[in-house]
Parts: sequence; structure tokens; C-alpha cells
Amino acid sequence: MQITPLRSYRATLVPPGTDYDQVEVKAGHGTLPTVQLKARNASQAELAAHHVTGLPVLKVERMEGGAT
Repeated sequence: MQITPLRSYRATLVPPGTDYDQVEVKAGHGTLPTVQLKARNASQAELAAHHVTGLPVLKVERMEGGAT
């Protein structure tokens, strides 16, 4: 069995009532909520963020220096 390290990710969320034509603009201004979590990869981080918050995930970014 191979052990895969967890890495830190930041998921940008889309709250209810957000106009979808404004999502990218709000994301660019940093006004959308985010959560930070650890996962094996970005896909798992996206799934976990949605599972925990119940909100759609706009994007997931790996945070540098987050390997533990």
C-alpha cells in the first residue's frame, strides 16, 4: 500500500442567490466565500468542499507549502 500525502487546498464556493453572470467578477474581487481543507488531490478537495458545505464549488486551488 502506498501512502499519498494530503495537501492543502482552498475551494471557492458559490452561495445561493449569486447571479451566475457575476460569479467570475465576484471571484476576482475575492467576495465569494472560501473553505480550506486537506485532500489527496484537487478533485477530492472539490468533492469534500461540496459535501461539507452543500454549495457549488467554482474552483479549487492548491496552497503552496501545504504538504503534510
